[in-house]
Amino acid sequence: MSDRLTEHPRATADYPADPADLFVRLYDELPGRLHRSWPPNLWYEDDRVRRAADELSERIIDEGALDPAETAALVAAEGDRGRFTLLLALDGALALANPYGPFHDASALTAITVRYLVDGRFDSGAAGGALLPRCALPGRPEGLRTLPEFFGVHRVPPDEWDGLEHSLLPAVHDPHLCRDEPVEVGCAPLMESFDELRTEFGERAGRTVYELVPADTAEIRARIRSVIRRLDEAGARIAVLPEATLSDGLLEAWKEAAHDTARPDSPLRLIMVGTGALGGGDPPPNRAVLIDRWTGTELLTQDKLSPFVLDGQQMRDWGLPGAPDSGTAEEDIAPGERVRLLDCSLGRLALLICEDLTRTDRWDRELLAAGASHLLTPIFSKPILRHRWEEQYARRHVTTLGAWVVVANSLVVGAGMPEDDPASGERHTCLVAGPPSEARLDHAALLAFGSSGRGDEPGRLADGRLPVLHAGAAHEPWYPHWSDDLSDGRPEGRPGASSAEDAKQAEPDDFSRD
Repeated sequence: MSDRLTEHPRATADYPADPADLFVRLYDELPGRLHRSWPPNLWYEDDRVRRAADELSERIIDEGALDPAETAALVAAEGDRGRFTLLLALDGALALANPYGPFHDASALTAITVRYLVDGRFDSGAAGGALLPRCALPGRPEGLRTLPEFFGVHRVPPDEWDGLEHSLLPAVHDPHLCRDEPVEVGCAPLMESFDELRTEFGERAGRTVYELVPADTAEIRARIRSVIRRLDEAGARIAVLPEATLSDGLLEAWKEAAHDTARPDSPLRLIMVGTGALGGGDPPPNRAVLIDRWTGTELLTQDKLSPFVLDGQQMRDWGLPGAPDSGTAEEDIAPGERVRLLDCSLGRLALLICEDLTRTDRWDRELLAAGASHLLTPIFSKPILRHRWEEQYARRHVTTLGAWVVVANSLVVGAGMPEDDPASGERHTCLVAGPPSEARLDHAALLAFGSSGRGDEPGRLADGRLPVLHAGAAHEPWYPHWSDDLSDGRPEGRPGASSAEDAKQAEPDDFSRD
């Protein structure tokens, strides 16, 4: 870590000189009544505040720190307005340390970039919680901004931070996805029927419980290699497999197949290989695993947080072999305790397993505070239909988090249901939902429904293409103060800055908008 931050002549004063630690301190000093109120919105539009913030920001960029005495003087003179001015200045400066931002060449702030790459945070951690670069903004029309929405960083409070496990993907495993290009998503069902997935019912503590056990056969292992080959041929950059498709043996088969089939020109880099009872235990967890296609290395795992309870009607409609005639059955798993996040060039990724997509009480505060930008969601359920629970919750998370949501299902339950089921519509095996634009002009969500008739075929749209999503962190349209300048709109010392219009991504044309 550079000594520039610690050698500041007033670094021992009450306020820290380190820009990231100072941001945390000032943010935490603002009273709760300002987190959703008019004053910060009026301050943000005040030319005097923006001019003062811009001047301070340029000095922080040049020096890599801010004199604590100057901070104290401004706070003493202007109170919360002074704190807000300083926060805008610090946020504008930290934009140059932000690896997800559109700027570069910020040598005085390199120490903060290095700290994030090494420790996974901008701040030193002295105040508890964390300061993270922003990768998502709630997907609703901009109105009265809440305090967190003014800044290109997330101040994650200690309570929410303690409920997370956050990590950064090493560069050797990163797919290095470009924010200006759509990312093709492959969701292959893998399992085709209950002949390939065993349902085991039993009793625990006087209650009926069940477990889903995928078959580990030569045919399934061969299909895994076929899935990878077809995903490559289709041009998928990332892949999401469904729930109840993994065992310890099948996970190793995925790792071997991924590594063995990797080629320099293979587009596929990240594979969420499904979920299953992994690692032992009584009961075991239902664990999802994201791997690096080139090496087979595990990059992110997540244990299902909320066991699913089947009711009697579902067991009959789904045709679950061996199911009891009446009553309910609870998924026999050891629930996960925390939600995990992984930062990479795609954004801030989380894995939510089936029921977890709906049980937001287990994770919504944490993921909103930390700014998850992509939710990869394997499920085991009936075929995906329009306007049902998968779409409803995907829309909700697009609105509240601004996240892209990928939902992947197998063919198993659908294979046992009659095609003329009166409750059915057009059946799908995957859904990709996301914000309609960077500008957040309406409450709409972009929706893409993909379908596959075979376990090794990725779900495709009606026109035969794969669904797509975009990387997170479209900062320039979100934060005008990042490119404020009184003359030409491009601050000195910020080479590589482009206008918000130039940074705007083309809206994908393979989505339907509702």
